[in-house]
Amino acid sequence: MNSGLTTAELSALRTFLAVYRWGAVGKAAEALHLSQPAVSHHVKALEQVTGRPLFERSGRGIAPTAAGHALAAEVSEHVDAIERAMHSLRPTVATETGIVFLGGPIELLTGIVPRLAPLLDTGLRIRCRHGLADDLLDGLIADQLDIAVLTRIEGAPQKKLRLVQWQEEEFVLIGRRGEAPYDPATDTRRFIGYGEEMPMTRRYFRTCWGIPAPAPALTVPNLRAVVDAVKAGAGLAVVPTYLFGQEIADGTLDIVHTPPKPVLNSIYLATRRGREHEPRVRMVLSHLVT
Repeated sequence: MNSGLTTAELSALRTFLAVYRWGAVGKAAEALHLSQPAVSHHVKALEQVTGRPLFERSGRGIAPTAAGHALAAEVSEHVDAIERAMHSLRPTVATETGIVFLGGPIELLTGIVPRLAPLLDTGLRIRCRHGLADDLLDGLIADQLDIAVLTRIEGAPQKKLRLVQWQEEEFVLIGRRGEAPYDPATDTRRFIGYGEEMPMTRRYFRTCWGIPAPAPALTVPNLRAVVDAVKAGAGLAVVPTYLFGQEIADGTLDIVHTPPKPVLNSIYLATRRGREHEPRVRMVLSHLVT
């Protein structure tokens, strides 16, 4: 007797994973280009096979049961591998229409946008939105963004997201030209931050000295403006190295502390799980990772 999975069961598993990752039948149906009744039918068919309920109502949506979590843990890697294999065998699409909504910090978008210019010749349209990591994550979860460039992933619902480490940025502590080296034990100089939480400064102080970062005297949600404020003498700042190479070269800024090891931060390309396979999204991602 053939004990292998049928085509219908494989299809039902794919649908189950979509519902599991999206947390809603409607969102899964949209992602799979199926009707909601078809998605519900697949889930019910799979529940009949397993003999257990896989989802239960939770507020206005649904949540996986213990059996649902267990099944997802068992099959997700294998179903994803099948999806990748199928996509690799399909012909490459030379042109693509539609809109891709891309979000990221304004400083990173400035470098990203020129790399995407060739995609416009294919008929693709791109809409960019800048913001802080938490805002971008909210936009991704709410389907306002297709791709988000995230400099922080704490609190991200990783079961719903595909996170790919894209690159690393190095943080340094800078001051105006001629500033003395920074000593955390005695220094009282002001600090400038991107926001009240000062995530870059907090990481730097925690990594270098194991102590809390000082409160900011000035916050401005633009890293170029932070660098300009340092040049004007408003205080010190922790910023990524890619922002101030010219200022170091022309002598208007100095690095006021050199850690024993570089202080690094990972930057991620994030999409909702399953959406990375959509041709329009895949085209943008491929241009960013090459």
